[in-house]
Amino acid sequence: MTRRTRQIVAAVLAPLALLVALLAWGVSSPQGSSPDEDYHMGSIWCANGPIEGRCETTDSDRVRALPSDLAEAAQCFAFKPDQAATCPLDENGMTYTQRGNWYDNGYPPVFYGVMTAFVTDDVSLSILMMRAFNALLFVGVLCALFFLLPLRMRPNLVWASLIGIVPLGMFLIPSANPSSWAILQASGLWLAVWGFFEQTGRKKVALAALSTVLMLIGAGARSDAAAYGVVALAVAVVLAFRPTRGFLLQLLLPAGLAVIAGALFLTSGQSGVLTSTTESGDLPFFSLLFSNVQALPQLWIGALGFWGLGWLDTQLPALVWGTTFGLFAALLFWGLKHGNARKWLAMAGVLAALVVVPLYILMREGIMVGSGVQPRYVYPLVIMLVGVALVGLKDAALGLTRVQVGVVAAGIIGANSIALHTNLRRYITGADGTGINLDRGIEWWWNAPLSPMGVWALGSLAFAAAIVALVWSVWPSITRTSPRARWNDEDLFATIDR
Repeated sequence: MTRRTRQIVAAVLAPLALLVALLAWGVSSPQGSSPDEDYHMGSIWCANGPIEGRCETTDSDRVRALPSDLAEAAQCFAFKPDQAATCPLDENGMTYTQRGNWYDNGYPPVFYGVMTAFVTDDVSLSILMMRAFNALLFVGVLCALFFLLPLRMRPNLVWASLIGIVPLGMFLIPSANPSSWAILQASGLWLAVWGFFEQTGRKKVALAALSTVLMLIGAGARSDAAAYGVVALAVAVVLAFRPTRGFLLQLLLPAGLAVIAGALFLTSGQSGVLTSTTESGDLPFFSLLFSNVQALPQLWIGALGFWGLGWLDTQLPALVWGTTFGLFAALLFWGLKHGNARKWLAMAGVLAALVVVPLYILMREGIMVGSGVQPRYVYPLVIMLVGVALVGLKDAALGLTRVQVGVVAAGIIGANSIALHTNLRRYITGADGTGINLDRGIEWWWNAPLSPMGVWALGSLAFAAAIVALVWSVWPSITRTSPRARWNDEDLFATIDR
């Protein structure tokens, strides 16, 4: 089979398989399972204003009446890892709640406005449609970006999007949580704008349009994503910089996108959904700062599975986060082998944001790492950091050998499968359930023909197919070993004898 044929097959198979894997994750947990989802579901149901039976007003501007099976969806299992998602819900009643975007405007309105199009009288069906749409949006937008980018940038998109996607990305992308869109923006915006500077003709125009869409997606979902969008613009400008008049004219695009980000940032405060805080014990400012600086890496590796999924109550096996962090750190370090001043400056900017943004929030609120600021808040910056680190490495395999690529592929495939099984187990029987068979002792599951074991098998195999297809497409061009690392046994033993 020719290399061209391999690439065509992979270009079709990999996105479809990734979509199936994301959809499997989308049905692996019940409504209300993502962080603060009661707030986000209420905001979606009320995005079009008061509607009888969906979002009803009360005597207080702060309080709305929502369907009970929406407002109380997570009450019985949130923060209770051993409790299955068997909540006795009233499917016909209404419940009063203050949890929503109608009063504090904590979030921009775009995400909620789009998601409300999927609202029906069936809450579960509505949530599943939202999850499916966001999974399709992620795959579709990044596929479009892939074919618009110059050839040399395409590997960066693939590696940056996938190396850190397990487990937090796989959980949040197919969800009704605004973080889904923030992840999409972080994966693509900096590359779309950079590609805009490099491309010509119709692809240049298309990349400008896609960059605008990505900014609206991220900044329209979370106010911190608006700020991260500006970081992405800065990264793209630094990487593409040329001291020419033509380049200065092209800066109109990132300048306009920055204005959009600023406008959406000012529409929200995003302070109403901070989780319960870890008290600092009235520590002096510098003592609190010192403690938070030491603990800050918890947030970074937390995005790779060190912290729990869901309401931070689904703890993942060490094999998951140990593998994902190991692969992430290895590729980040591998990326340092090549670079120039522009790459180092861009990396320094993202790294500075990874430190300054969470520290600012922690110090402003007077709290310590451990609550208040969650890994998903900085996860978009983690994605950008590894993406920029891999800029400049040669070929689609980044100069890795076949053994190295095989280890990366096997590691991320295994981590995804274990994480998916753990997430399913937590809601089907509670985390205290044991055994590999998810179909035994089921306490919660959808009214659907596909069993939990079927979802686990489908999700695991689909993700494996996506990764294998990508590796298979470039396998003939990957060197068997590093040219500088070849030796024979005689050379090795001769060295030992000396």
